[in-house]
Amino acid sequence: MSPASIGFLSMVDVRGAVEWIEHIPFTDWPQQHRLDDGNIRPAMVKDVGWYGFGEVVQPMIDVLSVPGTHAENLMLSAVMPGHSIPAHVDVQPAHALYRIHVPLLTNAKARFIIEGQPYQLKVGRAYRINTEAEHSVVNDGVTPRVHFMFDLIG
Repeated sequence: MSPASIGFLSMVDVRGAVEWIEHIPFTDWPQQHRLDDGNIRPAMVKDVGWYGFGEVVQPMIDVLSVPGTHAENLMLSAVMPGHSIPAHVDVQPAHALYRIHVPLLTNAKARFIIEGQPYQLKVGRAYRINTEAEHSVVNDGVTPRVHFMFDLIG
């Protein structure tokens, strides 16, 4: 694995975002639909106006941005228990420095896999991710896995 594919950035206070998520039923998340087994499909939220998403995550952006940069492509990724996101590669803008992942909810059986190497990303920590490297997500736990993500643009 390339050492540039993933790295710890810093600790970050996620308490406000976690409390906010806990008050929104997952059935209200965009892109949700029930699968044949009755489970909810994973969701991606990109609308910063949804339930005040942009306002809730702004304090984390403020802490994680560096002078001369700004945040773009704000997202919440929810992977429900027993679900996964298949291996893929994201194309990022040429001016993107990297994508930042901030786990908000997770469990011991949720894994972020990059270049074949599994990681358990911890709540309250921010990670620099090279999403142009092949990556996937597996949630074999019993609780949802939710990450806040954004591209740091320089």
